[in-house]
Amino acid sequence: MMLRIISFLLLGFLFISPLQSHAAGPVQLVQGKCPDSTKLIKSSQKGLASKATLFVSSLMATTQDAKSWQILTISPLKKRSPYYSPAVSACEQKIAANSFLVDILITKQSGQLPVRMHLFAAKKTTGWMIWGLTPY
Repeated sequence: MMLRIISFLLLGFLFISPLQSHAAGPVQLVQGKCPDSTKLIKSSQKGLASKATLFVSSLMATTQDAKSWQILTISPLKKRSPYYSPAVSACEQKIAANSFLVDILITKQSGQLPVRMHLFAAKKTTGWMIWGLTPY
């Protein structure tokens, strides 16, 4: 009985662990620079899903190994998030504090287990800006 439990836990760990995000990884700037912090506005996430969908669709069109993708969650980037510190390191605290995190699950053509990518977005007076990402 104990061997079954251990086997089940080990098997579960093997399937779940590739889905774990790489929080310690650096944030890559999408346009090579951070957004202008003086032009950021506090906002709800309204409109962000459609902006993220357009961004990821164009990104996946250039990636041969990606089979499909889906947005899992969109949430404000909070200080207790493991992504907050990398966001601050990539830009600055004011930008991280006004950003949203978009969690995306990507299925690969090669049959490998799915991986995650995270987008960092902020609302400017002109609309949503995807300013950073964690590579998958």
